[in-house]
Amino acid sequence: MTTFYFVRHGEPDYASVGSWNEIPFGKEFAGLSEAGVRQITESAEKLEAYSPEIIISSPYTRAMHGAAIMSARLKIPVFVEKDLHEWDSDRTHTIRDTDELFRLCNEFDACGGVYPDGAEKNWESREMVRRRVCRVLERYLEYERVVVSGHAIMMQTVTGQNIPFQYGEIVPRTFPFETV
Repeated sequence: MTTFYFVRHGEPDYASVGSWNEIPFGKEFAGLSEAGVRQITESAEKLEAYSPEIIISSPYTRAMHGAAIMSARLKIPVFVEKDLHEWDSDRTHTIRDTDELFRLCNEFDACGGVYPDGAEKNWESREMVRRRVCRVLERYLEYERVVVSGHAIMMQTVTGQNIPFQYGEIVPRTFPFETV
């Protein structure tokens, strides 16, 4: 059996991307703040007790920055996986209006991440996130202990814990996961 140690990225430094923060996906270029680096360093220290074999990471900079810190501390390789990206608020990738993106985020929350009966939405449902992430994780079942550097909604969806995860929080789960 494989145990995945889901680690939420540390606190991002959105100021570092300047005006790009206003562009959809511009904020995804933000690395970690000084506090975020400390949070992930503490996470890596805690992970040492589990002797993880590899790290797989979201392609977003804040998650990869954290994965690099953990990799250096744990002396294990990192693999970047496109489909470990954050929840997609706009599957059409055409919305440029920040207010509209926030509206979609609020709609996702109001619906609990589940499309209302018969409705199709621009945002990615929780089930879509779960399937996408689990397809990636299934490719790493040859390992016993895998760190996953990622994002809160991804962690909520796969672990079944619909709670606000703290920056750097570690949540272990053994595959196969319970259906949520």
